[in-house]
Amino acid sequence: MDVEKVLTDILAKRVDTTGVTDDSVLTDLGLDSLDLVEIVLEIEEALGVEFENDEILSVRTVGDVEALATKKVSK
Repeated sequence: MDVEKVLTDILAKRVDTTGVTDDSVLTDLGLDSLDLVEIVLEIEEALGVEFENDEILSVRTVGDVEALATKKVSK
């Protein structure tokens, strides 16, 4: 499963992904904490993984989310 594709598809439901990079800060994209929870739930469902609360709180950028999801898929 392509983590980047899944993440891009999920983000595209909420924000314009044109110009979004790994360094894009989630809050700068207009996403709030509720959006982050919904994004995480969708990622968990799409990839069949589960995130811990402390892991979710540590993400700040699109790249952080992708790295965490990739790490979980690799386990």
